[in-house]
Parts: sequence; C-alpha cells; structure tokens
Amino acid sequence: MKWFQKTLTAIATFNMVFSPVIASAAPEWTEKDKAQLAHYRDYLEPLGYRLTLDPNEKKALVYDKNTNKLAMEVPFAEEGELRKYSPKSLNHMLMEEMVRVKQASKASWSHSVRNLPAESAIFFVAMGAVVAGQLITNYSQNPIAMKQHIEHSLSPIGVFGFFTFMYSQGVTANVLSMYMKNPKFHHMIPYLGMTVGAFLQTYLSQVASDPNVMACAKVMMGGKVSEKDQANGIDADPCSKAYEYLVLKKKLWEFAPGIVSMLISSGLAGVAQSVLTKTVLRITGVDIALWLVPGTMHLKGIRLLLVKGLQITAFVAIDMWLNRIVVSTWKNMYDGADFYDVNDRLNDKMNLMKKSRWAADDKDLQAEMKDFRKKMTDWRMMNMSEVYEAHSNWSEALHQMTSMFNTSYSFYDAFVSEVRKARDESAPNKFLTMTYPFNGVVAKGLTDDMKDTYYLKPQVLEGMQLKTIKEGLANADTLLQSEDAKYLYPPEKKKITGILEKIRSTERDVIGAGLSELYEEIGIAMQNISTSMVYRDLLRKIYGSFGKPYPMMEPGRGWVESYANAPMNEETVKGAKYYRQVGLFMTPKVTDYLVMQMLCGPDVENGGQAIKNSRGYPSVFLPPQIGNPADQFNACNHLGMAPLMPKDIYKYPLQTADRKKQYKGAIDYLIHETRPSVIGTAEESAFQNWWKTRTEAQMQKAFEEYGKSYDEIVAKMVKAVYYPGRKFFNGRPLVTNPVKTLKIYFDSTTRSRYLEGGPVYNGAMNSAFQEERVYLSILGDLLQPSSEFKVDIAHILEKDLTHPALKEVENQFAVLNGMMKRIKVTNKEGREVVESDLENYELEEQLQNIQGSVKKLATALGVGDEQEGAVVQLNKQQRNVAVTALEQLQGLATEVMMYGSMANAVSWSKIRNLKKLDIEQQKFNNEIQARLDAMRGISMPGKH
Repeated sequence: MKWFQKTLTAIATFNMVFSPVIASAAPEWTEKDKAQLAHYRDYLEPLGYRLTLDPNEKKALVYDKNTNKLAMEVPFAEEGELRKYSPKSLNHMLMEEMVRVKQASKASWSHSVRNLPAESAIFFVAMGAVVAGQLITNYSQNPIAMKQHIEHSLSPIGVFGFFTFMYSQGVTANVLSMYMKNPKFHHMIPYLGMTVGAFLQTYLSQVASDPNVMACAKVMMGGKVSEKDQANGIDADPCSKAYEYLVLKKKLWEFAPGIVSMLISSGLAGVAQSVLTKTVLRITGVDIALWLVPGTMHLKGIRLLLVKGLQITAFVAIDMWLNRIVVSTWKNMYDGADFYDVNDRLNDKMNLMKKSRWAADDKDLQAEMKDFRKKMTDWRMMNMSEVYEAHSNWSEALHQMTSMFNTSYSFYDAFVSEVRKARDESAPNKFLTMTYPFNGVVAKGLTDDMKDTYYLKPQVLEGMQLKTIKEGLANADTLLQSEDAKYLYPPEKKKITGILEKIRSTERDVIGAGLSELYEEIGIAMQNISTSMVYRDLLRKIYGSFGKPYPMMEPGRGWVESYANAPMNEETVKGAKYYRQVGLFMTPKVTDYLVMQMLCGPDVENGGQAIKNSRGYPSVFLPPQIGNPADQFNACNHLGMAPLMPKDIYKYPLQTADRKKQYKGAIDYLIHETRPSVIGTAEESAFQNWWKTRTEAQMQKAFEEYGKSYDEIVAKMVKAVYYPGRKFFNGRPLVTNPVKTLKIYFDSTTRSRYLEGGPVYNGAMNSAFQEERVYLSILGDLLQPSSEFKVDIAHILEKDLTHPALKEVENQFAVLNGMMKRIKVTNKEGREVVESDLENYELEEQLQNIQGSVKKLATALGVGDEQEGAVVQLNKQQRNVAVTALEQLQGLATEVMMYGSMANAVSWSKIRNLKKLDIEQQKFNNEIQARLDAMRGISMPGKH
C-alpha cells in the first residue's frame, strides 16, 4: 500500500497547487506581502515604473512614470491557504483528500486543458526558434529538422507529450514557489520545473512501456491482475517485476545522464537569466522585467509568450547543446567501467562450463555472450551517436527523392515502351488503347506465382476470368431463387436482374458495364437507409463470387492499374512517397500520380527543376513532363475546385495549345503527343539517353551539393571509427558505490583498472576487433581446449591467433578494415572534404568473403552445413555456444560494413553502384566480343 499512498500524496500535491486559485479570501495584506511588494517597488522604480496598491482588491498596480499608463497588474495568492497544504498537514488531510481527489483533480485538469491551445502555440514557436537556429549553425547534422518539429508538434503523441511537459513543470514550479522564498533563487524555479516536465515527457513512455509497471499501478489503485493479464505476460506480482525492471535491471539508471544534462541546463539558463536581469531590463520593459523576478503574479497575452517562450527556448537550446556532451561523458565513465565486470562474467561462466566438462546448462553463458554483443554495439553507437543520428536524418531527407526517382524511371520506361507499341501499326496487344472490363475478376485456376500475367498478358487471362464470371452468374441465380430473395423489394429485384443481364452478355464492354454497375450499386445500397438488409447482403455475395471486380473502361487505365498491382513491380512502387493530388485530380495510387506528372511535371528540357529543396525539409523529386512543351493545361492547376476522381484522369478532355486537336484523357494525349526527344525513332527509343541527360543529371548535381554538407558527417565518422585510444573519462567514474570505492583503494587489480581506464577502446574499429577477438577466443577454446579460459579485453589485441581457421576470419576482417581506410579526409579551400574510391559493391563482396571464412570455421567446429571437415567433436552445449559466437561474428561484420555504406550514403554514383554496373556491362561486352571472335575464328581460320 506504500505505492498507493505515494500516488495519492502526489495527487494531493497537485490539488494543493491549484487550490489557491479556487479559494477566495478577504483582501488583507500580511507583513510578508508588504515585504514582497517593497521588493518589487525597489526593483521597478529605478527602471521608470511606479507601483501602487489597489485598496479594493489584493493586487498591485504598475504604472509607467512617463505616460502614467497602467503597465501591469500583480495579483497575490493567499499564503495561509497554501500553508494548509504543507507536507505536515497532508498527513492529517490525506484520508479526507482521497474523497475530494476526484472533483478537485477534475477542476485542475480542466484548467490545464483550457490553456493547452495557447501554450501549445508558444511551445511550437519556441521550439521552432531552436530548430531554425540549428539549421543555420549546423545544417549537416539534421537537414530535415523543421519537418520533424512540425510533424511531432501536430501528432497526438507530440500534443500529449507537450501537455505532460507543461502540466508537470507547472506543478513543480508552483510547489517550489511556495517554499523557495529567497528571491535570489527565484530565477531557477521555471527551469527546475522544466527539468521535471522534460523528464516526464521524454521518459514516461519508456517507464510505462513495461506491462508490469502499468499492472503495478493498477494494483496500487485497488485493481487485480486477471488471468487474461497473466496470459499476456503480466506477472502475478507485477510490482516485484516492475521493481526488477526499473531498479535491478537499471532502467532508471539509463535516465541518469539525461536528468544530469537537464539539471545543468537549468542551472546555466537560470544563471543567464540572472545576468540578463541586471543588464537589459530597461530595454525589455516591465513585462520581461517581472518575468525575470518570478513571484506570484499572473501573466496574460503577449507577456505569456515572452515569459514561457523565452524560458522554453533558453532551456531547450542549452539542453540540446549540452545533452550529447553529458551523455557521452557519463556513458564513458560508467559503461566503460562496466566492461570489466562483463569481462569477468564471461571468464567465470566459460570456466564454469569447462569445470562441468560442458555438461552444465549453457543458457547463462549464451545470455552473457548476447549481452556482451549488445553492450559493444551500444558502446560504438554511443561513441558515434552524432554520426548515426545525422546519417539517419540524411537518409530520411533523401528517401523521397531517391525512391521516387527510381519509381518514376521504371514506370516511365515501361510507359514509353507501350506508347511506342501504340504508335506501331504492326504491334500486337496495344495495352494503352485497350479497356480492361474484367479488371479485378479472379482468373479461375491461376496460381499465385502467375499473378504477373494480369500485367504482362491480360488478354491470355480473359478466358479464365470469363469462367469465373460464368460461375458467379450461376451463384447469383441460386441466390435469387433462395428463401431470402422473397423479401426483396420489387425495385431491388428489378435492379439486380438488370445488372445480371448485362453481365450475361457476350460483349466485353457490356459485361464490363454490368460489373461497374454492380460495384456502384453496392456503394449506393450501403448508404441508402431505405434499402433492405437482404438486398445489401445479396449484392455483397454476388460481388464476392466474381472476385473484386472494378472494370477499367477508360483506355489505358487498366494497364496503369495492373502495373501498380503486379508482384514484379512491388519493389518499384513500394514505399514511394508522393502527392495525393495533382492539379484537379486525386491521385491515390502512385501510378495515377506519375501519369499526371507526365502532363504537369517540370519541363526539364527547358530549365524546369525536378529537384525541390527547402531548408529543414526532405528533398523531393518531381517526375518530369514528357508531353508537347507547348501544351499547358488548366487541369494541372487546382483552381479552387473540388478534386476530381482518379478515373477522370483517363477521360478528361485535353486540348492542344493550337486548339487543333482534342484528346479523351491523359493516355490518349500522351500516345499522340509524347515529345520526339523521349520517344525516339521507329527503330530506337531515345528515352534512356533523355532520362540520363535531362533528369538523372539533376540528381547528380543535387547530390554533389548535399555531399558538401554530408562531408562534415563523414569526417566525424572517420575520426570516430579510427579514434586511436581511450578517452580520459573512459572507465573512470567520478562517483561509485562505497564497495567499489573501497576496492579502488585496497584492491590492486581494481585500482590498476581504474588508473588504466575502461578496457574497450573508444574507436569503433579497434573495439570491433576487440569484440571479434572475444568470439574467436571462445571458439579457439572449443577447437583447442585450455585448462582455464582467461580473456583480458583490455589487452586482447596484443596476442596473436594460432589456429588457421581463426586467422582466416581475422584476415578477412583486416581486409575490410583496409577498405575502410580508403575513406580519407583532406582539407580543401578551408573545409574538410572526403575522398574515397571505395564502392558499396566492394563492401558487399568483402562481407560475403567474411561470411565464407566464418562458414569454414563452422565446418571445422562441426556446426556448419557440410557434414565433413570437422576437426573437433562438440557436445550439445558446446555446439550451442559455437553457433552463438559464429552468429555474433556475422552480425559484427555487417555492422562494420555499414560504416563504409554510411560514408557513401550521399554519393549518387556509389549508392547507385554505377561503377559495378559499368564493370558488369564491360564483362558482358567482353563475353560477347569473345564469342564474336570465336565465330570469326571458325569462319576465317586463316586470320589466326
């Protein structure tokens, strides 16, 4: 019940803060009030303001001496009312307060909700100011900061997080104001409140993410853990599990560096405010002057913006700058030292297994190995956190542009090929001129691996689709003869009979019209409350018996739809981000969007820009137009009209600029008016060259500009990867528990470890080799058992490996390391520039080489895919440990390879693997040339 009591005490404290607002009292001035007013008077009068008391209400009035105009009212709360809620009184009031909690909390909650819109706007502006400053001073770290800020601020999670921040910081600030009476410390109150608010906003969700924490709260409030809860993984004693999660597993300890950072930020912001109070008050006026001397006055309007806006901006800006420094130092001190304990536990658990002759349970050893892997990965991520964060931001910044570029290229290429076929009188199956009346009808007997046929050869499937339609009609007849059909209204029976008659037709377009009418009738019936339930149910069953028919009666639209749905194009269209409206038309599918862009996109031949850049937002690729450049369509402008449906794209009339020709929809227009520079000649398409010179050239130029900013990130990455040793604070915590402190003084091993610093290097590559050696040492002990397993991570790289299979793995890692060293940072024109001939495909190939050496090692251990080649016989426990170590090695290799990929992330030629494509093309050309030479050799032997 202690947790329950603490919860109610916290709620009572919350009520205590807002009770003075609700309570009313006679306007009497206490001695302390008068002293406070005297303090304000002494403060304001030298600044040009006059302070007087209102005789009727308990408030002070501040006037400008020059104009004699009222500048501000300063109301005072009753201290006597506040004293009723002191901690001493709470013990007596707690039970009574439990009864009042619901109503009082409801009133306080309402107060917070009423102020949420105004304070949200202030918070949005304040955070926006911080983000704008970051974009100006450190653009390379986060090129999409403004987009993230806006999206987060408008999201439900963002709004709730802000509410938590403002609500908790307000409670904290008011409680501190009650007891912190010394004016010298008043400037710290709002910032300490923000520390509490920011902590709850940031970490509350992490604390609550464990189901046992939430269940414990439920139990403390009088609830019980049900059988269903236990089936979902909640413990019968959730509070014990919550304690284990938060304390024993050190979840709360993870929050420590963030809290320290925020407390330091509070101190710095408070000191800065104190300095400003003495230097710029007269300039800023009475509003900010009184803000900088916090008391119990209430602020409204613009004063609220100045107060909270400036305070939030100062606090957040300082914390953003300071957080990385504090967290890095903290993690170096404590996580760095923890690796000695990890080292000792690995040795102990390995030796326990050896002592049992590998007969004991191996779960603890495996868990320790996996925990070691996680700690090492987290360690490198911490040391490279700035690089990882920036890389993630740049990936997001360029994702739309690169994915839409690839999607556009694939679709445009296929579309232009179809346009060429449509213009060729001798070409069969001109899909852009065809209707697709059976679109959505299941082809009877078609297997899943043949679904691309809907896109590649739709005419082949129409016979199979007609079989489905025939069966669907038979099913419809059965339904109409059923007992339920007797309850249809006469108009309903007449309607469905008419639709079915059309579907029974032998003409494709008539069948399509019937299926379209069936689709539309379902929508109408669902919205019409006068329609019988029997009719709705009948329509759904008949429709389902055909599949999901959605006929495409506009020429070309069916091909566009089938392209989007074909499994072979899934990777092309998946994940593409695009605008859901272009001009007058909604574009729910990416292919609809691309067709509209062919009409309305930038004219890249005449200076149009396919790349859209806005500082603080992701870069956007706009697919170019390919129609006649002289034609400009009103359909490409929104014109304030309600958007038209996607199907209208394919039938909306389009007229050429000279008004001589009019086409029925976008496809009809593009078949006839796609520009010659794209279509090419009857013999050869010009699209590939046109795209490369007109569109891809813009991408290459954009990436060159992005690369200048991203070079800063790669330079930091190279320094972090090859940091030569250990940082000063690595493994040297300033404060430890008493036992460890005593051991530092009296135990020589502990003392030497503290003096040496943490065992793991800060440089990512050195620490990766240390981790690799740990796994190889474990595997080596399985290959060549020793009397005692003793790994010293701090000095593990000083010893050479002996077994050939282990040396082969390390040699392959060394090759990968050599590749990474080809990424060099030089200085040109006063800035750091990255020079690298390392290609992504080389990294991928070397990763395969490492995996190959690991497989050979697995074979030697007898845990590989091959049955022969084992040099040692392992039991089950040994095999389990060997497999775990081998898996960790493969994961480590992938991680190291990723560093090289990160360096190449903003290089267009490298992320496109253009050099590899050129090499493969050259190999293909050489092979063809060799075959030609061989043919010549056969036909003209004398030439050789």
